[in-house]
Amino acid sequence: MSETKMRQQALRLIQSMIDDHIISTQDLLRFQTDTINIYEPEYIRNEMEKWYINYGIETILKKKFTLDLPHFTKAEIQEAYESGDMIICLPKGITRKQLSELFHMNTWAATNEFVMDKIEIEDFWFQTKISTVPEYLDKTASEIKAIFARENKLAMSLERYMVFVERMRSIYRKLPDQKYKTWLLNSKYENSAVLIAGQAPNQDFSVHAWMNNFHSPMVGGRYVIIPDHI
Repeated sequence: MSETKMRQQALRLIQSMIDDHIISTQDLLRFQTDTINIYEPEYIRNEMEKWYINYGIETILKKKFTLDLPHFTKAEIQEAYESGDMIICLPKGITRKQLSELFHMNTWAATNEFVMDKIEIEDFWFQTKISTVPEYLDKTASEIKAIFARENKLAMSLERYMVFVERMRSIYRKLPDQKYKTWLLNSKYENSAVLIAGQAPNQDFSVHAWMNNFHSPMVGGRYVIIPDHI
């Protein structure tokens, strides 16, 4: 038997024993080396997957949950974190309603039929800034879209933003956009307006619909970056 086949059989056996509660993942820690590279794509995937599972995503989805590896390389992950960004994932197929339930973000926008869905067909790994204040303040939605197009950046959707907010809250112990709001340029309302979101004074999740040509010094934008080699 080849080494590859032996490895595959061993991994299947271990997974089966974990699924049958014969062993736990904690039992495997004794085989882990002392050195862990936090910039490895597998480390990022495993941490994010466990984060979702601990929130109860398998109960909401009613199925076993896994994430695919991010397309970011180890060097890109390290560069992102050293520049003050995070890399996070919006799972494929998950809806705004399910995210609202998962993160306890009660908002009309989670179920409103006039809000455009942005459901990913693949696990969407993206990079965005670790910041409580958005950039591009006092600019219209159209102006920020033009900036993102020039800089090869993507925009936030309601779904992506909900994951960002909960990661900021749970991992970095910071609540973004308490004073300001963020344009969610990938989430339209009635095909003409665009959503903005942030935190209400009581720290509840807050979403509104604005027209593209509106602007305010209290509303800005947040970029999304994906690897250019996908």
